Amino acid sequence: MGKLTDDMAQLRSNIDITRESRLSEQNARIFNVRSQISDFTATRASNGFQDASARALFVKNNATDVNSLLSAFNSNHQALSKQGREERAAFVNSVSKNTLDLLNSFNVEHKNMAEQSAKERLDFITENSRSVTAFINNASQDRAGAHAVFFGTDKKKKALLA
Repeated sequence: MGKLTDDMAQLRSNIDITRESRLSEQNARIFNVRSQISDFTATRASNGFQDASARALFVKNNATDVNSLLSAFNSNHQALSKQGREERAAFVNSVSKNTLDLLNSFNVEHKNMAEQSAKERLDFITENSRSVTAFINNASQDRAGAHAVFFGTDKKKKALLA
């Protein structure tokens, strides 16, 4: 039994050593996780402070930009409102006259183009009509000539062909 007892004592010693090793590794992992969590918390707080500062600066700059835009708009609005009624009416009349001139020139150009296009279409149709008529006449003569070659001609047919 001595050997069995020694083996069991050795086994018990190995179990205890392994257990202590696992506990020390577990404690090291716990320490590492706690360290990471505290680092994360510190980084988050630092980034949050920086983000808050950046947002505050962004809002301040936007407020400044909006105020300058409003100021420019108000000064332009006041300058325009000081213009005389006659100046605005003259401007509107000038724009109206220019628009009418543009419309009239467009209508004249459109009319001229429509007339030219109609003439070109008429010429095209006339030329096509002549070509089709000539084609039909040539085809008819060719057909009559072929008929005469195959079937011969009599005096009535010769009179029709001439």
